[in-house]
Formats: sequence, C-alpha cells, structure tokens
Amino acid sequence: MSLIGRSINLALALLICVSVAGTAGATLFYQESVEELDTENSQLRQENERLREDLRTTRSDLQSARERLRELNQTLDTTRSDVSQVSENLEETEGQLESTQQELASTRENLQAARQQVQSLEGRVDTLEDRNSELRSEVNSLESTNQDLRAERDQLQQDVDDLNDDISQLESEVDQLESENERLRNENRQLERDLATACAAINGTKPSVC
Repeated sequence: MSLIGRSINLALALLICVSVAGTAGATLFYQESVEELDTENSQLRQENERLREDLRTTRSDLQSARERLRELNQTLDTTRSDVSQVSENLEETEGQLESTQQELASTRENLQAARQQVQSLEGRVDTLEDRNSELRSEVNSLESTNQDLRAERDQLQQDVDDLNDDISQLESEVDQLESENERLRNENRQLERDLATACAAINGTKPSVC
C-alpha cells in the first residue's frame, strides 16, 4: 500500500512539476512570440491530454490497487483469523506438550524406581540362588547321610530279624527243655513213689536209699 501511495504521489508531483514547467514555458514563449505560445499551448494541450490519460490510467491503476488492497485486507483478515486459530491450537498443543512432558517426567521417575526395584530384586535373587545352592548342597549331603542311615537301618533291621529268629529258636528250645524238665520231674516223682513202695515192701534191713 505504501508503494502504491508513493507511485501516485510521484505521478501527481510529476504532473504538477510538468504543469508548472509548462506554464512557465508558455509565459516565456508568450513573451517571445505569440506563435510560439500557440504552438506551445497546442503542445501543452496535447501534453495535458496525455497527462489526463495518464491520470485516468493512474486512477484506474489506483482503483485496481485499491481493489487489490481490499482483497489483500480480506486475505489479511482471513490470515489473521487463521493465525488466531493456529495460535489457539498452538496454545492447546503447548498445554498438551506440557502435560505430556509432566507425564513423561513422572513415567521416567516410575521407570527409575522400577529399575531400582529390579536391581534390588536381582540382588535378592542372587542371594536366594546362593542360598538355594547351599541348601542343595546340604540336601545332597543329607540325602547321602539318609542313604547311609537307611543302609544302617536295613542292617539293624536284618540284625533284629536275625535276633528274632534266634529268640524264636531259643524260645522253642526253652519250651522243649521245659517240657523235658517237666517230663523228668514227673519221672522223678514216679521213681520216688516206686522207691517208697519198694522200701515199704522190704521187711528186713533196708538199703540206705530208703
């Protein structure tokens, strides 16, 4: 708009300068010669007509420029509206970005805490694995001891079974001996009765066993 204004002002200034120069020239020529003045006037008329044509052209250009300026103003208004909308969208996006950055910071903090917890758990896992290895060694040792104790128990059980067999055999022998002893007692009592009967049957001198 400033450029068009300058062009119009320049054309008008040029027109004024030309008019003044024409008038001064016409006066000078009038003083020198009427014919030259008429000729100059004719030329000035032609020049004036040309300048009027130029002015009409300039006015037409000015009108076109004004139309263009109006269109540019409309475009500018539209652009301003678009800029305003973009600014609103930008503010909204910046708000979302700030919220997202806060969420990201919170997520990073949670991630750091989770990593620390993982490291702690990994340490506990290592400790538990070491303890598990120790317990496995103890279990293997206990299983070996258990096998030895089972073998010893089996041997003792075998010894007990053998002793039970011996006891059974001894009990059987005891039963046999008791039976034999009872038979011998009965036989001894029978012999004592027989001896007493025999001694009673002797009338004379009796043996010492009587």
